[in-house]
Amino acid sequence: MKKRKITLQRKRENVRLDEAGIDQLSALLAQALEQAATDRKDVIRLRLATEEILGLWQARLGKETVCTFRCGTRFGRMYLEITAPGGRIDPDETAADQAGRMLCSNLLAQAGLSPVYSYQDGVNRIALYPSKPQKLSPLLQLLLAILGAAAAGAVLLALPAPVGEAAAGVVNPLFTALMGILQALASPMIFLSVCWGIVNIGDVHMLGRIGKTVLLRFLGGVFLLTSVTAVCLVWFFQSGSGATSMGENAAAQIYSMLLEIIPGNIVTPFLEGNSLQIIFMAICLGLTLLVLGEKSSALRALLNQVNTAVQFMMEVVSRYIPLFVFVSLLSLMLSNAIGNLGGVVKGLLLGVSACLLWPLLYALWACLRLKVSFPMVLRKLLPTYLIALSTASSSAALSTNLETCERRLGISGRITQFAVPLGQVIFKPGAAVGFFMLALGLAEFYGVSMSASWVVTGVLTSGLLAIAAPPIPGGSLTCYTVLLTQLGIPAEAVGLAVAGNVILDFFMTSCGISCLQSELMLSANKLGMLDRERLEKG
Repeated sequence: MKKRKITLQRKRENVRLDEAGIDQLSALLAQALEQAATDRKDVIRLRLATEEILGLWQARLGKETVCTFRCGTRFGRMYLEITAPGGRIDPDETAADQAGRMLCSNLLAQAGLSPVYSYQDGVNRIALYPSKPQKLSPLLQLLLAILGAAAAGAVLLALPAPVGEAAAGVVNPLFTALMGILQALASPMIFLSVCWGIVNIGDVHMLGRIGKTVLLRFLGGVFLLTSVTAVCLVWFFQSGSGATSMGENAAAQIYSMLLEIIPGNIVTPFLEGNSLQIIFMAICLGLTLLVLGEKSSALRALLNQVNTAVQFMMEVVSRYIPLFVFVSLLSLMLSNAIGNLGGVVKGLLLGVSACLLWPLLYALWACLRLKVSFPMVLRKLLPTYLIALSTASSSAALSTNLETCERRLGISGRITQFAVPLGQVIFKPGAAVGFFMLALGLAEFYGVSMSASWVVTGVLTSGLLAIAAPPIPGGSLTCYTVLLTQLGIPAEAVGLAVAGNVILDFFMTSCGISCLQSELMLSANKLGMLDRERLEKG
């Protein structure tokens, strides 16, 4: 039986902003979300969030205000929005805990987990963009693409040479075209994701003591874990010259590489795909807009619109990731360059091992610092870890993560409501370690020389990309495209990287979530916001 194509029928309805109107708007929203096949739990949560916003609008604008409900599908993307004319009423700016609520809302909105608020031309607007449920899970699609490429490659290699050459003449140009699309979107996407993420903080005074402490510890933790992993495991890999290159000029190479992060102009980094320079410029622009505040409102609005447009294009491209993986792996097989995958498998296995080990070491370190039972803390961390491990989704583990941190680990709600959503977006030591280990394996496979400056560049790039990875489908593919370009690994390695990421993603996600909980225990203790009685209660 053929499945019905899920789409939203165009609808527009004007409703007064009184009690009955809020109920009607809430019901219209729920009906549209159900029509979009949104999960029932998400429908309830989004409906409650929207009712809260409408209540704030009613208190400020009055019951005589007429709201407009719209829903439909544009360019294959479903949307729902409610608008109300009047003065600006940002729900987050009216919250009591302004710092935590605003940043939390922005991060959840980026991840598609809450309504998106905007104000333009005297109209308040909240919008939702429900994603279409897929007939096959992304994981299954990727697995089918990998198996299909392996089968097709084996068949073509078994046929007479002219047949293989003809197939390569079709596949290789197609791969080049697909790679061109990815490279065209990758650099702008990373730039906008980093810059807009900084702007979303709100203002320079918003984070305060809690936010500054947590944010610095998050950033330090990502680079520390990746650096330690690099120092311990880089010796397992052979560079193009036959040994890992760590010569006498290592310090000079690293110093020169750090200085080269500062670009000579704003165009060359995008032309060359220099991710470190691109991220450096994004950080500078984001901090500038943060300091200027409302003085840069027009530029902020433009940045938001461009970011939305680029992310939408990437979402469209991400629907064809299985095709890209199929073409990439098939091209690699037809070139007879896939004979010895020992380095890639080594990188994958060591990456999985590191992602399994770090949560245990992080929890042990937290227990030693706090002088609490290690087995007891592990039991409390286990439920969230298993959800993340089985789903490879930080969003799926969010509610359990919040509950565990506050109710079982004794972390103050002032920290959890702010730091858990923030941490799930930027504190990704597992992703940074996974990116770097796969890069090491691919570098050995392609005979890339791994000097000291190359390793430092790999650590910096992996950490920054893990932090900057956009929370949309295809975000990891963008990261691998940028990472391999920065490290001088051939473009065709992206297919192998994505294939390895299919397995590694489960361990990277669970590693990041578990390390986040241990880190928040330490941060809360440093800030004097840890309920030790609740933490020590078995």
